[in-house]
Amino acid sequence: MKKVLFVISYLDKGGTERALSNITTHFPREWDIDILVNDNSVIDYPFRGNILTLGITEKPKTGSVVFQLKVLVKRIKRLRQLKMRGNYQACISFLDSANVANLLSGKRYCRVILSVRSSLKHASKLPQYKYVVNPLARILYNHADQIVAVSEEVRTELVNYLGLQSERVVTIENGYDIDNINKLAQEKLNEKMLSLLTGKKVVMTAGRLAEPKGQWHLIRAFTVVAKRVPEAVLVILGTGELKKYLEELVKRCNLEDRVIFAGYVSNPYQYEKYADVFVLPSLYEGFPNALAEAVCLGLPCIATDFRAGAREILAPEMKMEIKEIESIVEAEYGILTPICSGIQYADAKEPLEQSERFLADAICGMLTDESKRKFYGQKSSMRGERLKIETVIDKWVNVIEESKDGERA
Repeated sequence: MKKVLFVISYLDKGGTERALSNITTHFPREWDIDILVNDNSVIDYPFRGNILTLGITEKPKTGSVVFQLKVLVKRIKRLRQLKMRGNYQACISFLDSANVANLLSGKRYCRVILSVRSSLKHASKLPQYKYVVNPLARILYNHADQIVAVSEEVRTELVNYLGLQSERVVTIENGYDIDNINKLAQEKLNEKMLSLLTGKKVVMTAGRLAEPKGQWHLIRAFTVVAKRVPEAVLVILGTGELKKYLEELVKRCNLEDRVIFAGYVSNPYQYEKYADVFVLPSLYEGFPNALAEAVCLGLPCIATDFRAGAREILAPEMKMEIKEIESIVEAEYGILTPICSGIQYADAKEPLEQSERFLADAICGMLTDESKRKFYGQKSSMRGERLKIETVIDKWVNVIEESKDGERA
């Protein structure tokens, strides 16, 4: 029997957590799976395998180096024990703190594979990345048997920004169970929400309410959309640390009756099927699950050109060497607009950025042109076929089983 060990902090709410859920539930049945998490008291996603826990019930503290070090030490100790006794073919870690522990616990007994899910370069503005994670990544990551980047842009960054050996870094996109997504989309929406959406032109976005996602830029752009398309409403799925700021911004923009905060929902697809257009205004990503899943649902999609994932999903024909787009681009599978500044405006009276105006124009164009919506809905369905989970699983198995010469730690 073949065995693999996955390492992640939690299995609740996040996009990376959902990606791991998809991998384990579709992994070949001849493989035994163990999953090591910090705490198993809250698990929101289905999984296959055995859950192992570090027993850390303390809630994570954003930006706390002390908390991260505490988890790191405990994780290294547990991983050493598991690798020695578990008879694993590979230990695969997700996210950077788990990656560091995976490396420091050694690769004598199994292959060490790291999964990098987002831009370390953009994350360097956070102190724990600038002073801990990124320096450790430069020193340690080349010692892994394989590094799996979630997008080609992330792979390029790992090689050029962190100086990792290109032959050690491969790209495996997230994969999706399209049949299950469509099945979940058929679940009945609650009557209150359904009444709010009926007869409206629905603009929808989904994601953690946090700085990388840039939802405030979409809210500001929606002030224009609301004037041009009177029946338009904006639905925001997700929760996070910027919730109060975003709610206050909506009030200052006089959009209380036009913007709906739906909060965290376990089944976003039953909401998204009512969307006339899905919009992702992110500042940076690794490979955006929300956008990919909207594509799999066959929704017309608009995204800011945050490159890592956006171009690969909506504009795979566009060369990554093109640094920035300067206006609206109607690409093969969706529409790209210039990335926004990231400035969190406190006053709704601040003039819109040009990038926000482009975003508003693109949304209005999609809402008012039925033929365009139909065209991009069909193109999304075509693109979604290439994101099926089965193809992704084959790539993961190949990475695990690939033999590599090299010194064992």
